[in-house]
Amino acid sequence: MFRAGRVRTIGGAALALVSSALVTMLVSQPALAASSASSATRTIGWTDLAPTLIRPNTDYTRLATATRVPGTADGKALKLTLPANPEAGPMGGVGFETTKAYRYGTFGTRMKTADCTGQNAPGVVSAAFTYSRDHSDTNGNGVTDNNEIDFEILCSQPDVVWMTIWTDYSETSNNLRSISRVVNVRTGQVLYNCYIVSYGTGCQTPQAGENVPAKTQPIPGFDASKQFRTYKFDWQPDRITFYTFDNQNRKVVLWDYRGPAERIPHTPSLFMQNVWHSANWDPFGGRSAHNRPTVANTAFIDSTFLPQ
Repeated sequence: MFRAGRVRTIGGAALALVSSALVTMLVSQPALAASSASSATRTIGWTDLAPTLIRPNTDYTRLATATRVPGTADGKALKLTLPANPEAGPMGGVGFETTKAYRYGTFGTRMKTADCTGQNAPGVVSAAFTYSRDHSDTNGNGVTDNNEIDFEILCSQPDVVWMTIWTDYSETSNNLRSISRVVNVRTGQVLYNCYIVSYGTGCQTPQAGENVPAKTQPIPGFDASKQFRTYKFDWQPDRITFYTFDNQNRKVVLWDYRGPAERIPHTPSLFMQNVWHSANWDPFGGRSAHNRPTVANTAFIDSTFLPQ
């Protein structure tokens, strides 16, 4: 995500809700991919850095391919290394974005997230998401657009996956439109499912299709920082399905969102992955873990999945 951090506490958990004011980027607006609505998926295996497909998107990013990485399909993986003592916020992190924007399709990653074992409660986030730079008001609801679909994992809680669908955010008024779901993938428990329209107003009553499934299939031993895992979402005009795969490579749906179409992004978007320091986003359940990391933290990306 590319926003300055905000925190809201709900049920003992700090949910990071952040402004959509985009800081200056290193690169120009990309062209829309010609086949953006295609159901076909392209897999980037990181045998090289695929410069025609991706590019760095922060000043701190140094893209490199690691070799002889255990658990990868071919021994190679893209490294995203967050240096020690980083600036807080996504733009102080490391990440890449696609050179093309896509509208609908299947997106995802096979990655091992940043590992904070032995560190002093650091706030480190590994993420894969779509993001649109068009911050007009295309839906005419009076709130600035913020089209984004997120997979995010905190290194201090690697058995929990955060998923958020954004359509709007106004930094001046704090009005927004977003719905989030938090799942303990190891147990299958849905910890949180909430649609909000303004900071401090609480969750709206879920509409039909917004809180499905009520429980997910447990994946014993799930730890995003110790294992390469695949995270994908299918983005369609009337539905977004988030899923991963269990220890036998069977599909496990984490969220099958079929709520109102106006709560689903419809703007061409980049696909991005990043690792960054959050100074105010704590694990679900109330314990504090947002210290500045004092050592480098690396996520390894085995594959990235994009529409054709």
